[in-house]
Amino acid sequence: MRLSDAFDLGSGEIVALVGGGGKTTAMYRLARETAAEGGAAIATGTALFTPPSDRPRHLIVITEREDALTEAVRAALVRERCIIAAVGHGTQGRLLPVAASAPAAMLALPGVRRVIVEADGSRTRAFKAPGEHEPVIPDGATIVIAVAGMRVLGQPLDAEHVHRPERVAAIIDAELGAPVTIEIMAGVLAHPLGGRKGVPADARFAVLLNQVDAGRIGDARRLGSMLRAAGVDRVVLAQAREEPPVVEVLR
Repeated sequence: MRLSDAFDLGSGEIVALVGGGGKTTAMYRLARETAAEGGAAIATGTALFTPPSDRPRHLIVITEREDALTEAVRAALVRERCIIAAVGHGTQGRLLPVAASAPAAMLALPGVRRVIVEADGSRTRAFKAPGEHEPVIPDGATIVIAVAGMRVLGQPLDAEHVHRPERVAAIIDAELGAPVTIEIMAGVLAHPLGGRKGVPADARFAVLLNQVDAGRIGDARRLGSMLRAAGVDRVVLAQAREEPPVVEVLR
């Protein structure tokens, strides 16, 4: 099963990815899957984001002026169906984010099937809670997918393993330095100040549990069941870097 099928993505979608533990990998996979369907896909970010390692499979469109980006993407669509859009280069090889209004403008371009957006940062950590300024959910988002990597399970709730561990601890009333449990992960992912933060009332909300190998599938299933009981419509267990990426879908 493809990742886009697991989340039941259709045409005309603006997909916002939040969290950590595979968000960037999921964004580019969803973009490639969309292009393989015959429609065009735009991958971008409303937060700093990283270009893919396999750049020949993507066309990167960068303009210094935000108001010129949509037209630059329109021109690029003549020769490419999988496009990365940004408004400049940031530090550490990252790309600068677009405005929250930009994805909807790009979705309106002829032939564009989906726009997939990284809506916050995680500093490569597998799990996080959003900061005060996060996430930046794009205008018109149709689905928000909160991502978490199962490799964090059992690791200490500290800055080495979790982005903003103090916010995680505050949301779930946990002790800093304590092992990360499925209860902690479920509590944060389903919380309105955690994974659900900023989700529009008319958008779907789902969770992607990544890094689910044979040794983690039991824990992932238990975590997924807790999320479903907390009102999450769909939980996808995956290994986003592998083929096929989807392990299981809970709905």
